[in-house]
Amino acid sequence: MEMNINTQLINSVLYGAVAGLATIGGIYILLANEKWALRNSILFISFAAGVMLTVAFTNLLPEAIEATDKALPVVLVTLIAFYVVEHIIMIHSCAEEECSTHPMGWMGFIGIGFHSLLDGMAIGVGFEAGFKVGLATAIGVLLHEVPEGINMTALLIHSGYEKRRTVMLSWLVALAIPLGAVISHLLFKGVSENILGILLAIAAGSFIYISAADLIPETHRNSRKTNIVLVITGGLLVYIVGNVIGRH
Repeated sequence: MEMNINTQLINSVLYGAVAGLATIGGIYILLANEKWALRNSILFISFAAGVMLTVAFTNLLPEAIEATDKALPVVLVTLIAFYVVEHIIMIHSCAEEECSTHPMGWMGFIGIGFHSLLDGMAIGVGFEAGFKVGLATAIGVLLHEVPEGINMTALLIHSGYEKRRTVMLSWLVALAIPLGAVISHLLFKGVSENILGILLAIAAGSFIYISAADLIPETHRNSRKTNIVLVITGGLLVYIVGNVIGRH
């Protein structure tokens, strides 16, 4: 679906803001009932894992491959880059008592904020490719922001941050998503098909990494049969929504 520049910007900001609100929702779910939120965040994680993998392989990657022959190498480089950066910053969250929590100082906060900025930029790149791809990308970002908001807030509190400061920092992270969408629109509007393909491949690589390295391992650690159902349901949701939109 072709969109003019104003429509792209509106969609990028709108869906970026909705994804940011999902992070804020996670914040207040945690603050309202920390034990319940941490115990049940695995349900959001499982669903988000299915959504993000499906978005990557059925929307972002096919569009990237169609636009550039460099798509697969770019995905590989993105996976390695995410691994290196995340290994250095160590911002993995862990809700289990027996699992050690990584230090959550300013470097950790900056790392999570940068991650949210990239999420927003992925939404902007998706809408640059078309409404269907943009919407699918936004859904993928939105659904993994709820557990991210829960776990990030838990980490801040457990690292000794007072509640008011935790909420302020968490809101900043949430606002980074629509900000990233705007930056993406300003930087990449009207780019060549080859560059757009590379950007879509980066977005696909980031989705695959987050799903495979962060979300799915959590579903194994908190093993429930419900997790399997939710992963599959998340994938089916993207497939069904994509087919419905694709007909219009």
